[in-house]
Amino acid sequence: MLTFDDVLEEVGGFGLYQKITFFFVCLPSAVFSYLYVGFVFLAVTPDHWCRSPGVTELRDKCNWSLEQEKNYTLPVGQSGSSSYSQCEKYDIDWNSSSGSCENPLLFIRNGSQDLPLITCQDGWIFKNDSISSIVTEFELVCADSWKLDLSQACLNLGFTLGTVIMGYAADRFGRKLSFLFATFVTSVLGLVVPFLPNYSWFLTFRTLQGLFSKGSWVCAYVFSKNFISTSIGISFIWFLSAVTELVGLQYRRTVGVLYQVCYSSGMMLLSAVAYFIPDWRNLQLATTIPNFFFLTYYWLIPESPRWMLSQKKNTEALNVIQQMAKRNGKSFSNKIEIVEECSEDLDRPSFVELVRTPQMRKHTFILMFNWFAITLVYQGLIMRLGTLGGNIYLDFFISGAVEIPAAILILLTIERIGRRLPFAAGGLLSGGTCLIAAFIPESMIGLIVGGLVLLLPETKGLTLPDTIEDVENLKR
Repeated sequence: MLTFDDVLEEVGGFGLYQKITFFFVCLPSAVFSYLYVGFVFLAVTPDHWCRSPGVTELRDKCNWSLEQEKNYTLPVGQSGSSSYSQCEKYDIDWNSSSGSCENPLLFIRNGSQDLPLITCQDGWIFKNDSISSIVTEFELVCADSWKLDLSQACLNLGFTLGTVIMGYAADRFGRKLSFLFATFVTSVLGLVVPFLPNYSWFLTFRTLQGLFSKGSWVCAYVFSKNFISTSIGISFIWFLSAVTELVGLQYRRTVGVLYQVCYSSGMMLLSAVAYFIPDWRNLQLATTIPNFFFLTYYWLIPESPRWMLSQKKNTEALNVIQQMAKRNGKSFSNKIEIVEECSEDLDRPSFVELVRTPQMRKHTFILMFNWFAITLVYQGLIMRLGTLGGNIYLDFFISGAVEIPAAILILLTIERIGRRLPFAAGGLLSGGTCLIAAFIPESMIGLIVGGLVLLLPETKGLTLPDTIEDVENLKR
């Protein structure tokens, strides 16, 4: 039976038409990097200490420098942290103290040793040249520092729900329409975020951004591959990224890696943008506005012909295929029967297909755990860049840059060595490195990831499967 991939070979498997379309759908991947890991710049935490009423007046009266003020009025910080306490202060009314400018705590018998400490009840003072971030505006430090992690957790909750919801929408209403809708909502939400008055509203809109933005990113990912390769047609496209090696064809690996390279390039560009626009509200606007350009894709890119065939929209699919052939300098038969025969090859299985058969079920759970573990380690490393003490912009740039040679290495090795061993080696190497570097139990996840990958089938030199039955018949 004639398949859609046979038609693609006839009209050009990865010709000029697909390359132009792929270029357009790669751009959202670069912009998506801000929402995914740009929190590093949103949540910059500068040096800070408790605000104490009367201290500012005393400093002006005594003509203290900032260091003298902190030395006289702040308790010593804990070992390994700031030299002065960031979360506690002396329980003293500086407006009525009788100490001298040379020793304001002289009236205490044993000096500061006899003074009780209290939490920062009057807020915090942040370093004068501090970058404006959600930390400084919403005072997310000390007892409220956990709210930073909560905001990122809510974003990822939105990602999880968004990929399922928008995945269904992409299958139900089309890749193009779903992508445009998700992009529009994400852009509008992004414009509202800089004007939110408090943390609660920020958390709400952050979750909504995750709900729609990841759907937009994955829709673009699936859309790009619908023009050049095959798929099982999984309704829940959040899993598509994980099973791509099991259902792809000739150009799938290259497109998947290049799509990730665009994301890494976006990270590198983001570090430069954040350097010149450090204020978090302005940075939010600067990285949101480009999203509106993607709404022009309504005219620039067509709907996926593979999706149209699955929906029995054969005439519309034929028109796109003919345009593809014309741009690629190929010829294609105008017979609608050929397209109708292709449409019979594209079924619409449900999520249950991922766990219905033994081999597919095993591969599903292994890859799901791998995706979870890789994301956990990746975000954990990226999100803590600001705590290294170095140049946050340079560190972030390097973290994006190192992903590009890694992508090139993948392209050079997977056809020579195979998929399974590099995948397993990556998990074992990353887990072992974290274990050696920090001696923490969490790093065992990487070791488990590497081990589980070895249970997957090697696909080097094999014809990659198109159906569930083909997956079940794969040999290790």
